[in-house]
Amino acid sequence: MPNLVEIPEHALTRYSLRVRFCETDLMAIVHHANYLVYFEAARVEYLRRRGVSYAQWAEQEGVHLPVISAHLDYKRTARFDDELLVETRVSLVTRVKVGFGYRILHEEDLVCSGETVLACVDDNHRPRRLPANVLEVLLAPEVSE
Repeated sequence: MPNLVEIPEHALTRYSLRVRFCETDLMAIVHHANYLVYFEAARVEYLRRRGVSYAQWAEQEGVHLPVISAHLDYKRTARFDDELLVETRVSLVTRVKVGFGYRILHEEDLVCSGETVLACVDDNHRPRRLPANVLEVLLAPEVSE
């Protein structure tokens, strides 16, 4: 499905995190499922840096954005105590869906890349159009502090 709008270059956020011991397996390597947790944390930060939160949209607008699709490509391992940089950008916007693309880096090395697609649904979990104000936030630059 084609994008509803042109996605600006500034629709990007960089978020740093350090791998915790509880996120690793017996070999001290990040368990593969935790990359989805990192994607979610980066998505939440993407919105926070634009002045909103998921909770705010749910409570005030009745807008919910459940993940309906996730794809990951693992390139190298990340280990306990590694500092990772998660780059998050809006990659898809349709009437009812928004996609986010991710790159997780350790120093200069690509650890994982992926994409999630979220559907816009109402309080009854029925599809609804992305409201104009939600779309505006998704495509906005980060708010200066």
